[in-house]
Amino acid sequence: MKYLKISIYELVALLAITLAVLLRLSLLALGWPLTNSDEGTIGMMALHVAYHGAHPTFFYGQFYMGAWEAYLGALFFHLSGPSLFSLRLGLVLMFLFFLFSMYLVTRMLYSRAFAPVTVLLLGTGSSFVLARELSAIGGYAETLLFSALLVLCSLWLALTYRSGISFKQRWWRLAVYLIWGLIAGLGLWSDLLIAPFILCTALFMLCFCWRELIELLSVVCIFAGLVIGAYPLIRFNQRAGAEQDSWTTLQKLTHNGDSGLQHTLPIILSEIKGTVQISIPMMTGEPFCPVTELSWLGPSSPYTLPCTLVRSSWGCGYLVLFVAACALTAWLLWRSCWVAWHKREKGSEIRRQLIRHSGGLMLLLGALLTLFLYASSAAPLDWPGIHARYLIGMLIATPAVIWPLWKGATVAGSHLPRRLALSRLACRVALTVLCVLSIVGSIIAFSEVPSVQAKNQRDMALIHDLLSRGITHIYTDYWTCDKIAFLSEERVICGVISGQLKPSHNRYGPYYDQVSSDPHTAYVFPADGDYISPAGSNRVPPVEQRLAGTQYQRFVIDGYVVYMPNRVS
Repeated sequence: MKYLKISIYELVALLAITLAVLLRLSLLALGWPLTNSDEGTIGMMALHVAYHGAHPTFFYGQFYMGAWEAYLGALFFHLSGPSLFSLRLGLVLMFLFFLFSMYLVTRMLYSRAFAPVTVLLLGTGSSFVLARELSAIGGYAETLLFSALLVLCSLWLALTYRSGISFKQRWWRLAVYLIWGLIAGLGLWSDLLIAPFILCTALFMLCFCWRELIELLSVVCIFAGLVIGAYPLIRFNQRAGAEQDSWTTLQKLTHNGDSGLQHTLPIILSEIKGTVQISIPMMTGEPFCPVTELSWLGPSSPYTLPCTLVRSSWGCGYLVLFVAACALTAWLLWRSCWVAWHKREKGSEIRRQLIRHSGGLMLLLGALLTLFLYASSAAPLDWPGIHARYLIGMLIATPAVIWPLWKGATVAGSHLPRRLALSRLACRVALTVLCVLSIVGSIIAFSEVPSVQAKNQRDMALIHDLLSRGITHIYTDYWTCDKIAFLSEERVICGVISGQLKPSHNRYGPYYDQVSSDPHTAYVFPADGDYISPAGSNRVPPVEQRLAGTQYQRFVIDGYVVYMPNRVS
């Protein structure tokens, strides 16, 4: 180690990154997290890319969220064969680079000793956070990776900027500007959740590298990178029809499809309540009381007083820590500016301090913009638990948010004033509790494995039983359709219909066309769903009304009710 010059902090960080990757691979090998039809859609896209020469631009059935995960999944399909595990391997790879990037960012902004703590907190987490990072449902893993890389590039450019550099150094910097533009373009194509960090890192570079940015070559490199990275998005918008362009789509998403959302006082209070009491705790790692408005998407805790208190305390505590981080960072930045201005200190050290404090403020501002855009939308009004995933960008600010605790916990001195000693103790306790809770959250994820495995086995049993009966075309609900199509490797294809048996939310049109043209297509509905009349009800299910006068078989398999029209011999 002496010759490699690896410090104890770097060893701890490397160990934390390794354990974080092994944690995720272990969970994936056990079949966790629970899959669904959103992930099934990405899986279908990956199959089409890998084996049918398809080149999708967006998530099937919509005009946003790029197909990055599908192309990555297709690569791993070629390496290890098509499976849910292979589809998710790309997410682990992206998370590995994300952790490494955040280690470098924390080391640049704060200290080598603090960087492993950041890696530990980001490498572990609650089952909800881990599930968002490990589910191929589009955009979330990319938002983390691309945001971290944008921050890393902008910090490197600011910290290494100086006049009179050599020709070779100049070309290296132009290459990084090109990379920043490329990442920003890829991020915009992949998911618009990255927009706050594109804006913040761009402003940061404008503040500290403005002399380079007024030069044509630097601007050309950034613009070229943006065009290359966002080319699929640009090409789509050139051909988009009315109401299908990215700007219109963004406006609809912001208002949850309702452009007439009125921000009256009751609505604003409801948005704040949903954000603070549910969404922030969910996305920042509160491990004990998850909320999922759709029970089949994951575990959910009851709305009891203890859980409400836990979530509310966590949400308010996070905001207090966030405000403290903003105040401390702003004060340190102001002090550095004052020293630079009044004492006329213009050396490299004072510039470095300005960059580091501004960099911390950049992380906090990116998280604040993410939080504001979410809290002012319709997302926290209806499903604040499920929609909490839109706050995933706030994880980028983790080192900046936790830094006040670290700074307070590492105050040196054995004979401190009583007040300062108590403050140091409180910071150490708080930081330790956060790390322990983050690890506990990961352990809780393993406790969910048996129930997830049982559901996975039921899905595979359904596929087996359908195929054994010669059923390859089915009508079903959305949350069954694409999941079964992918898991069966398209041996069972489906059309999504509503409870009134009307076409509904079919992401891949050719599936429905094939299914609807087959007169022997079976109807497969969850036994406990709204498609089937509950026991004791006199209501005739719509499917039985449609099949009246024809011969069909009705049977129950693997938790599903199947209506199979008889074939005419």
